[in-house]
Amino acid sequence: MDLHGYAGKILWVDLSRMEIKERELDRELVKLYLGGTGYAARILWDMLDAKLDPLSPENLLIAATGPLTGTLCPSSGSIEFCFKSPLTGIFGETRAGGIFGPKLKFAGYDFIAIRGRSEKPVYLYVRDGCAELRDASHLWGKNVHETTDILLRDLAEPDASVACIGQAGENQVRFASIMVDYDRAAGRCGGGMVMGAKRLKAIVVDGHGEISAAKPEEFFEAAMEAINAIKVRANKGMGRYGTLSGLINLNESGALPTRNFKTCHFEEAEKVSGQTLSEKYLIKKRACFGCPIGCGRYVQVRAGEYQTPPHEGAEYETVDMLGVQSMIGDLEAIIKAGYLCNIYGLDTISAGNVIAFAIEAYERGIITEKDTGGIKLRWGDPKVTLTLIEKIVKREGIGRLLAEGVKRASEKLGRGSEEFACHVKGLEIPAHDARGTSKSLAIQYAVGNPRGACHIEPVWAPMWDFLKVDMGLRRYGLPWPPPSRFEETGVRRGEAYRLLILFGELAGILGICRFPLQAAEEENLNLDRLSRLMTTLTGLDLKPQDLLKVSERVYNLKRCFNVREGVDRSSDRLPRRVMEPIASGPTKGVRVENLDGMLDEFYEAMGWDRETGIPSREKLKKLGLGDVAEEVWRSRQSKQEE
Repeated sequence: MDLHGYAGKILWVDLSRMEIKERELDRELVKLYLGGTGYAARILWDMLDAKLDPLSPENLLIAATGPLTGTLCPSSGSIEFCFKSPLTGIFGETRAGGIFGPKLKFAGYDFIAIRGRSEKPVYLYVRDGCAELRDASHLWGKNVHETTDILLRDLAEPDASVACIGQAGENQVRFASIMVDYDRAAGRCGGGMVMGAKRLKAIVVDGHGEISAAKPEEFFEAAMEAINAIKVRANKGMGRYGTLSGLINLNESGALPTRNFKTCHFEEAEKVSGQTLSEKYLIKKRACFGCPIGCGRYVQVRAGEYQTPPHEGAEYETVDMLGVQSMIGDLEAIIKAGYLCNIYGLDTISAGNVIAFAIEAYERGIITEKDTGGIKLRWGDPKVTLTLIEKIVKREGIGRLLAEGVKRASEKLGRGSEEFACHVKGLEIPAHDARGTSKSLAIQYAVGNPRGACHIEPVWAPMWDFLKVDMGLRRYGLPWPPPSRFEETGVRRGEAYRLLILFGELAGILGICRFPLQAAEEENLNLDRLSRLMTTLTGLDLKPQDLLKVSERVYNLKRCFNVREGVDRSSDRLPRRVMEPIASGPTKGVRVENLDGMLDEFYEAMGWDRETGIPSREKLKKLGLGDVAEEVWRSRQSKQEE
């Protein structure tokens, strides 16, 4: 089997032994999982023991590309990092755009798998089939921008790509991010903490190789057709105003999370919109490798209290979580907060969530000025957010508690704080509300497969019932959305969500951004386009249903990874705050009424046991996961007998 579309190798790095080895990709695993997060999930399943401490040297950090990464396929600049999460204790997965993924493949590798712990800070340098570990003692303590500048200068490789951590990862903040190409964040699940625990400051990649296609002319035609379909979005919506383009619509629909998810409407939304950003602070648009959309914003606050240098930032999640959630309507302050998170290597979603949690805890008297060192934690005060970011990164004062994430912070504080701690399985809820936006998000957050409360992994489910966009999936069984996005059971929601997640899962497997999937079928990477791209690139006969089968295999494997860590139906819950009625705004009074009913429908659609939420033996065997089925159900039976 010729591996067209692949570099064909994995780079295995053992930091404890300071050893680097190359291995060929396993052809059988390629057939079953294709690549990206699918192949990485199988490695993690096979090599990590259940209940392994995520901060132990034995944890793996895998940098994963997919077959489409670095090709002519539009938006193929992804790099996925997979590991066991120190924030959640389950499957950890986080993505960044930029050029790191393509550069890794051009250097000759589809994956880097890193285990062990170095005695001193090191960085990994990979270039054109060669790799070495180098001393990074001079970089320890530097922020992300400083680290990247020094490495590119000292290596005399201005076109190389750098993935690194800042002080948040070094200081073991549980939601520290891995930063790529200065400001691209692989933010969720604490990958930066894993790198910090391994004393791995950075990974630098550069390469000049090529990726072959099985049918070059046909692949070129398929890629050009896909590019032409997607590029129409460059001048509207996300292409025009970045990810902030939808903020006003969400607010008017009563779906903009505000005041620690108490409500979903913000009176000052226009002040922090994509339009305002473009008018006052935008320098230019930025795009990742091969992307016709260009959702990135290169911005600057030129003067004043919140001055920042030019940087890439101020996307939707950051603006809502670091601004709207704390009732801040000053876009300059929010830009500064996002900039600080980027240079320190801090997930803006988790940071904003835990800061809003702290403000509410202070408001209720659960946190006092004695705890904060005299700081008054007030809604709408930018200085509170900026100060708490610094304290979290340094693990100083109240920051030591907040650096543990909202789940651990609420457990330590007690006194009812658990009721407004907005997380699922330890991962802080992002800037989309399961009540005001779409009840499909209630399933997505509750199940949290694979990583906990996430709005985009594997897909933004409200495309179906909030925006009424089928993404080309109707011909593959996606039902018509219900007239109201607030209907819960009896409207084929579980069936719809199954197909949505299997489609979305393909992005991480194939090595592409999720945004090109999220549009009407004439403007997106739909299943038919992905099938043509993959078939002509790899030479494998991959029909749309074949891609969905691979996706289903991967999704179920990730679920089983989490089941092995103790996840089951009893874990598939929403925080109490998100079960309460929305307090004000256009969606006032809306709540999640029947989560269990929606879960029943989803489990049934997936072929999971409704009582336990575990994939059935029969389902796993049909997917070629018989060995996984035996381990999962044998372990379940042992627990019941104890």
